[in-house]
Amino acid sequence: MKKKRTLMMSVGARAVRSLTAARTRSGEFPGRDQTLAFLGPEPTGADAEVFHVREKRKLSSRLREFFVYSPSLGRTVGVRVLLPGIPSEVSDVIHLFHGGGDDFRSWTDLGAAEQITADSPYLVVMPDAGAASYSRHRFPGTDLDWPRFHTEELPAFVADRYFVNPERSGQILAGLSMGGYGAMKYAALHPDEYCAAAAFSSPFDTLAAVPLFDIITLREGGPARSLFGDPKRDRAEWLANSPVALAPNLAATDLWFSAGSGEPDPDEEGASVDVLEATVHHHGERFHSRLESLGIPHTWLPRPTGSHTWVTWQRELAAWLEDLPRRLFEAEARGASGGGAGSAQGGGGATEAGAAGTAGSGTMWSSADGAPFSYVTGDPVFSVHGWDVAISRRRAQIVTFADVTPSGFTLNGAGTFRITTPALYHPTGTYRIDISSPLTENVYNLRADPEGRLHLTGRMAGALHDPIVPGRRTRHFRTWGQEEITQVRISPIDGDGGDGPITSAGTNDLHRRT
Repeated sequence: MKKKRTLMMSVGARAVRSLTAARTRSGEFPGRDQTLAFLGPEPTGADAEVFHVREKRKLSSRLREFFVYSPSLGRTVGVRVLLPGIPSEVSDVIHLFHGGGDDFRSWTDLGAAEQITADSPYLVVMPDAGAASYSRHRFPGTDLDWPRFHTEELPAFVADRYFVNPERSGQILAGLSMGGYGAMKYAALHPDEYCAAAAFSSPFDTLAAVPLFDIITLREGGPARSLFGDPKRDRAEWLANSPVALAPNLAATDLWFSAGSGEPDPDEEGASVDVLEATVHHHGERFHSRLESLGIPHTWLPRPTGSHTWVTWQRELAAWLEDLPRRLFEAEARGASGGGAGSAQGGGGATEAGAAGTAGSGTMWSSADGAPFSYVTGDPVFSVHGWDVAISRRRAQIVTFADVTPSGFTLNGAGTFRITTPALYHPTGTYRIDISSPLTENVYNLRADPEGRLHLTGRMAGALHDPIVPGRRTRHFRTWGQEEITQVRISPIDGDGGDGPITSAGTNDLHRRT
């Protein structure tokens, strides 16, 4: 095991060095000074609390470069933006992420993104991602919240500056290598915000790529295992950041991913097998199998040749972009009809598998069809489709917020919960709340707030607690209760009374408001 890990570390480091060497040989990078010394010291005081542009440049008729200060990162980073090749009044946005060892310039300096998108109607945003963890990384003296920068601050900046579609239907994610990992993870964490995600040569199973994440951690400047913790002791944290584990959330997202086999292309005489590409190819197979088992439509393109290089990624970006308008149109049509897509076999090994739209499959709830949705997460506090959920717990755990409709939902895990629903209920209407958990059967009446939201609280399984004497005999305390299911049912009460006490709270009413 140690020998295998050493080999993976060596392969990862070699890949980073080769990418840097490719930039040097091309003479295209750095196109401008890599340091930010010309901007002066980082903002302090009130300026450090606000996202703002510190410098902007026009590099070509379509390419813009910004240096922005991000409170989520506590520092200034770069962002490049490609204006649509085919202008329109309102444009959809592609968030295009770079891989490890690269930066916000890479897709245009080395990936030919400007040329490939020349006939594209999309606004392409290429932000910096540091060492490319696409995760929150905290260690002494540093707190880098990359997800917040990429999914909150940056979309707000783009929507404020350009005429773009800020709705889910206009927000698209894509990336190469670690950038593809980030695209799929963000899509899974925010299924109500992004309609499509694509990944080229990317890892998807964090627990199968521990050495790779060790490299990312060290390159970010943090100590080993400071990103997700120990893979055994903090397994839930690793799963919470794994697209494979979060796959159920992707049922309503258009998914496209590809990888080469690692074998050289026919025109690469004398080239050896690319071990890194072969490794991420296995990740693609694993992700494909997981999605297929869940019945989630997707396109998986396992290429018979191809290495972990820009030649591969330029080809994949062009292929995905060419097919994207059709895919988005068909996805929108499926969503409008409430139906799923059947299995289809495409050329080049492409597979679209399964069907979405069944109860509890992960599809998005809407007032039009009433289909339930499910959401998997490792976060104790999250928001999805208008539901705000906070779970008080002692240890990390993977939680499934399942079969969610205005009539109720289920939660697995231990601890207590506090949930605010969307505005689905009659304002100030009274509702009966039935909570069935391993600990108790609790029934109470609750009044919706003036906006039609309900504010629910309840107990799940026994709170996870730390054993007094850690060891094999007390190991079960770490996971006890995580598989237990708590059922919550919400039903209207005629009139403004009921058998139980009325508490001020708020959330939507079971009856649709007209």
